[in-house]
Amino acid sequence: MVTKSLVQMLQVLFAKYRWAILATYGLTFLENLFDLIYPFITGMTIDGLLKGNYTALIALTCIWLIHTITGVFRNVYDTRTFSRIYASLASTIVLEQEQQGIPTSQIVARSALSREFVDFFEQDIPRIVTALFGFIGALVMLLFYDLQIVLYCLLLFIPLLTLNHFYARRSLTLNHKLNSQLENEVDILTRCQPGDVQLHYRLLATHRIHLSNAMAFNWGVMELFIIVLFVAVITRTVALPNAQPGDIYAIISYVWNYRQSLDVVPTLVQQLSRLQDIGERMQFD
Repeated sequence: MVTKSLVQMLQVLFAKYRWAILATYGLTFLENLFDLIYPFITGMTIDGLLKGNYTALIALTCIWLIHTITGVFRNVYDTRTFSRIYASLASTIVLEQEQQGIPTSQIVARSALSREFVDFFEQDIPRIVTALFGFIGALVMLLFYDLQIVLYCLLLFIPLLTLNHFYARRSLTLNHKLNSQLENEVDILTRCQPGDVQLHYRLLATHRIHLSNAMAFNWGVMELFIIVLFVAVITRTVALPNAQPGDIYAIISYVWNYRQSLDVVPTLVQQLSRLQDIGERMQFD
């Protein structure tokens, strides 16, 4: 569950750097728009080429080139923008925590953990945008082909919500243990007792393994339901009346995009759990 304090902290950080962040999201939106139309235009290209028409192929090539240029520019701009945001955020946290009398070892750990908030805007928000495009966009485009396939896709909501409800609770507990151990790292390394150092890194490894195992289990169970979906979709697609090769390609591609959008959910659940725990350890003014 996303707590009110976490939402407030993210709002404060976004408000301070909103124009730079919004510029990066505009580029992300444009990239995802290109991705959304690829299956449709590729399907048209396949059908056109089978009939000796190369017009759609020219259009596909032009879209791909524009997309490539946009992607290169976004990556360069993103790195510059979010690196500067982290530099400002980390220095603010260090100074504020120092004034509050927080031990130096914890300040060092929290300044490093604060990178997670910047990563949320740099990496996780674009993942959410991409997932929404893959999810909503795929369903909308599939409506042009077959309503029954859309209904098949919507049925995946049931296992998706159920699995990630329990995964969120487990992830919060595991992230709390991991972050607590990381806050003790400077003290442990300063004392440099061999037994303590070895135990510290074993515990870090154990917590990370448990987090990885929990995500892998979540993904694996969900994948079983997705396999059933694809079997149903493929069976339905080839049975559609007057289905052209390009239509079949587009339908499978949009269902695949839909599937990829669901893959993002466990990663976002874990990251939000991690941010929630980090947020409870520090405050932003």
